Amino acid sequence: MSAAAAGGLGRSFWLLYGGESASALGTAASVVALPVVALRAGGDIRQAGLAGTALSVGILLARLPAGVLADRCERRTLLLVCDAAGALMLAALALSASGGTAPLGAVLVAALLLGLVGGTLAPAENVVVRSFVRPDQLPRAVGLLQSRAAVAATAGPVAGGALLAVHPVWVFAVDAGSFLAAFCCVALLPKGPRERSGGGPAGPGVRAALAEGVRFIWRVPFLRYAVVNAAVLNLVFNGLLIVVVASGGDTVDVGVLTAALGAGALAGSLLAPALARRLPPARGVALGTAVVALALPGFTLARGHWVAVLPLALAAAAGPVVTVLVAVTQMEVTPPGLQGRVHSGIGFLAQLVAPAGPTLAGLCAHAFGLTGTVAGAAVIVVVLAAVGPAATAHRPGGGPTGPTGAGGTPERRSDNPAEAVRG
Repeated sequence: MSAAAAGGLGRSFWLLYGGESASALGTAASVVALPVVALRAGGDIRQAGLAGTALSVGILLARLPAGVLADRCERRTLLLVCDAAGALMLAALALSASGGTAPLGAVLVAALLLGLVGGTLAPAENVVVRSFVRPDQLPRAVGLLQSRAAVAATAGPVAGGALLAVHPVWVFAVDAGSFLAAFCCVALLPKGPRERSGGGPAGPGVRAALAEGVRFIWRVPFLRYAVVNAAVLNLVFNGLLIVVVASGGDTVDVGVLTAALGAGALAGSLLAPALARRLPPARGVALGTAVVALALPGFTLARGHWVAVLPLALAAAAGPVVTVLVAVTQMEVTPPGLQGRVHSGIGFLAQLVAPAGPTLAGLCAHAFGLTGTVAGAAVIVVVLAAVGPAATAHRPGGGPTGPTGAGGTPERRSDNPAEAVRG
């Protein structure tokens, strides 16, 4: 922690980051392998779809309860339990696949459990990061987490495909090892205190605790707008993948355009910390959203797939910038006892409509064409960016709640969304 006190991120952060990075890379490989193994189990494409759905359902089911656990449990212990559960579950799946093909039931259960573990880890890690990192280092820490996600999303599928070509058992065995590596790193972290909210020692019931986190999001105009913003952008980007696939060209063209999304997201995550330190949160989110809106027409007007790479990468780069601004501000304005629930509540609400993106894009492309579909999405995002400053403006009438960072150090930001918290 001396490095953190001196202005760096500190040993504890790098232990957490290193272990969970290994786990994220292994899980990205498994996410690709699960639908393939499900398809091989029965030869029906619908079974591959079921595996993807089981994973998404697991994540959504875990989102809100995981926030309560992150607020009420000792976070190091929670991380250890999740990493151990992931390692054991994937080791069991590797054993079931050792004969050549894993049973479909085992694949679906594993996909569901993997989603539950991943959905539980996210808010716990978010709270732990805030505990280990100085407030002025939060943008850098969150930016690193975003870049990790971009690298895992790019390299994980490649690794998963290569291991699948050898034998499916290797994908799940390597992922089990990545969870074990994360377990060992977390075991070296210092033990932290539990946070409880509410008047009694046990805090409110689970349902009341979940409602408390959602109410806090609703009371803060910036967080309220951030949820809507994230939900719309997730819907647009999920649909954009279908537009890329349907835009024509051979598999190389589609691969290049898809890679542009990953490269743009990685570049944006590397730029995000510096931008988060310089831009006021509300203005930064509005500007990032505007960049997406401007890049979308550029993608449709580009002549040739290789020319379309630049606007596509630009749109993808704006996403992590918006995410980092929202995540850092959420950490700053949320009381310690609500960190997990607010983080998981934002994530749950932001992802709630995202699965409809591909289907909606397909329906709109069939009815209006690809150009009309992307133009319509651009108009929606322009409106989203335009209403941001008004939606997050301070409203008088109620005492402001000043933000604090790790260790209770006051934050100094030029337009603080926490000033709009009342009650």
